[in-house]
Amino acid sequence: MPLWCILCRQRIAPEWALAITRIDAAATPWPMRPDGVVRRPGLETPMTLTELFAKPDPALAAAVTRLLERFHRADDSEAPYRREQFCQQLDDANMPGEGMDTQAYLARLEQLVPGASHLASRHYMGHMTAPLPAFTGELARLLVMLNQNPMKMESSRLLSFLEREVLAKLHRLVYRGTDDFYHHQMHAKDAALGVMTSGGTIANVTALWLARNHAVGDNLFHLVEQGYRGAVILGSRLMHYSFDKGMDLLGMGAVNVRRLETDADNRLSLPALEAALLECKALRLKVLAIIGVAGSTDFGSVDPLAELADIARRENVHFHVDAAWGGPTLFSPRYQSLLAGIEQADTVTLDGHKQLLVPLGTGMLLCKRPDLVMAVKREAPYAIRASSFDQGRFTLEGTRPANALYLDGAFQLLGETGYRTLIEANYAKARCMAALIDADPAFELMSAPVMNLLSYRCIPPHLQGKTLNKAANEQINLFNVALQKAQRAEGHSFVSRTQRPLHRYGDQPLVLLRAVLLNPQIEESDIRDLLADQTRLGLSVAAELFTDE
Repeated sequence: MPLWCILCRQRIAPEWALAITRIDAAATPWPMRPDGVVRRPGLETPMTLTELFAKPDPALAAAVTRLLERFHRADDSEAPYRREQFCQQLDDANMPGEGMDTQAYLARLEQLVPGASHLASRHYMGHMTAPLPAFTGELARLLVMLNQNPMKMESSRLLSFLEREVLAKLHRLVYRGTDDFYHHQMHAKDAALGVMTSGGTIANVTALWLARNHAVGDNLFHLVEQGYRGAVILGSRLMHYSFDKGMDLLGMGAVNVRRLETDADNRLSLPALEAALLECKALRLKVLAIIGVAGSTDFGSVDPLAELADIARRENVHFHVDAAWGGPTLFSPRYQSLLAGIEQADTVTLDGHKQLLVPLGTGMLLCKRPDLVMAVKREAPYAIRASSFDQGRFTLEGTRPANALYLDGAFQLLGETGYRTLIEANYAKARCMAALIDADPAFELMSAPVMNLLSYRCIPPHLQGKTLNKAANEQINLFNVALQKAQRAEGHSFVSRTQRPLHRYGDQPLVLLRAVLLNPQIEESDIRDLLADQTRLGLSVAAELFTDE
């Protein structure tokens, strides 16, 4: 099958629907309702407990397939977001006394599913959640029904080894180790190339846990013994908020996350970092880690990783790179230089549900030195014993699904070529969108795209072409908040929003629209449609907000 068929399924299905097993209605002896749901005798009767654990009901599978197909042909306008209405729709706190029949539950699903976010819509460009390749549905069915727990080898067996192999592939993508290195380290007993987590947040928290224990152990009194008054981490003001959570959980408080200034390219300012290091020495504060961002959530910007690595090595400080968004850029020879220096990081976070195109709940933390994980090793006599081979010895989470299977499926079916094609196509789309925005006086491009994420804002008609001062920016802020909400409420297209200062306007916080070009089915016409929606909605929003202007 050609690569583009595997990626986009354009010869197989018109949308990225999950490929749940289909039932041929013509070959089914059961009648079909007008809405396409197959009904079999007894479907209206609640199943017994034995039947619920038996093999799946083909009528239910067929109905869910049709439900997904309808969902992927629609957008959020099918069930517009109304908080009060959604609250009223789901306000029953009583557990059902008896199980309902399958037909009744299908009716419930038909009420629920349209209200979900249509993340795979070509006009949904607002968040970092990927539309999934069609094969994911079959892997999901397999993974859920296998119900493996890779915390412990006994509860996942071969899939524990698959997890280690998947982590080795990602480790090699980042660190470029030799064949001999991976031969000895992939399945080493008291070491790990990394750990699987439920997402980037837990990966970042785990990185801080490793950094703290490696530096001062797991007892904060050791800081005092070493002559320190406290501990901090240093990074840019664009660091993910998971680092605040991590420091809080480790007992050092989110106040000890030092968010430093950025330069004109939204990268951590090296002079600001050097000044912070001097201040920490003067205040006797232990720097546990320097954080580099490889793909910020606001701009897709990348910190100067090579320079940060040199500083961290000079100061003998743990260097962590949050590459949850930007890590897969390494698949592209054209763009991989953006991440130069990442291979010097002590730890790196990746997030599978972003540009690796696998389901939510798939995060990874990679460790340059496989023995680093021993700093957080934990045991339990009933499961994770000292002599065991279990990955659960090194993970913050205990029970978790074997989501490495999703990564293995994507790696085997897409390959490096598939990822390269997707990365480069999506980065080109971001540049196309930036050019369209830059050429239209109704918009202002706020940051040139580094990857496939860009920020911009809409300018109300009475301010287009004008010099923008602080008062004008306050009006534009109000306008963009109202516009983004109006677009979300209408439901035909979507971008998210953030609020950040930019160098060209000083320290004034600005409301920015944030577009994420992640869906491989997005075309230039879809981008034009989204911007046209904003222009159209902007006229009515401006009329409501600025009637006296």
